Amino acid sequence: MSVFAYYAEIYDTLNAGKDYEKEAEFVAELLREVAPGARTLVNFGCGTGQHDLLLAKRGFETLGVELSQHMLEQARARGLESNLPEGQVRFTQGDFRSFDAGRSFDAVVSLFHVMSYQTGEADVAAAFATLSAHMTGRSVALFDLWHGPAVEHVLPETRVRRAENENLKILRIAEPHHDGSAHVVTVKFTFFVENKKTGAISSFEELHPMRYFFPEEIREHIKAAGLKLRETGEWLTRNSPSKDTWSVYYLVEKTEH
Repeated sequence: MSVFAYYAEIYDTLNAGKDYEKEAEFVAELLREVAPGARTLVNFGCGTGQHDLLLAKRGFETLGVELSQHMLEQARARGLESNLPEGQVRFTQGDFRSFDAGRSFDAVVSLFHVMSYQTGEADVAAAFATLSAHMTGRSVALFDLWHGPAVEHVLPETRVRRAENENLKILRIAEPHHDGSAHVVTVKFTFFVENKKTGAISSFEELHPMRYFFPEEIREHIKAAGLKLRETGEWLTRNSPSKDTWSVYYLVEKTEH
């Protein structure tokens, strides 16, 4: 079996230390401070669906949108295995830059730095247009991204991560290349994956270009999309962003009411 058949499992295993429960509580709290009655929610770049399921358990009817077929399959499997009522959590394939659900939502989110995967100006503008198109004057949106002052203060460096589960043993090497003029860090990931049952070892590589943003340019994109900034801060703490804060969230509303 190809190593790519295990892609979603590799992703989840490497992120096993991520506190999805805490993050879902943080997201729900922020959204409901602005829109207390928010019920319907769309999540752009939902990955394997862990945020979606936890937000659904907090009363949201969620639609997760994911480009990767591997991730989408895992998300759908999770949804089927959950004890949630039918229709409480749904998943569909789509691109953040062009997806159209044909309806608006009370809450629109894009988490785990999905916005930073939009590296070109046209891509960023398209992603903001997608956010705006799925909102009304009563909606709220939340997204997070790489914070420019922190990235340029604490430059990315080569890192090695090891992880395993009952099926796989994983080694991932992350080698970043920093393009300061474009505000993009392209991370070359090299994976070595051992199948514990067969002893077979596979490897593959991926390039992940990630854009970091400065507050001024994000404010311009927010304004251009017909949105207004409600709050920004350090992810999970709500502290003011600093030169050591890589992950920053933005909470926005529609300008018209």
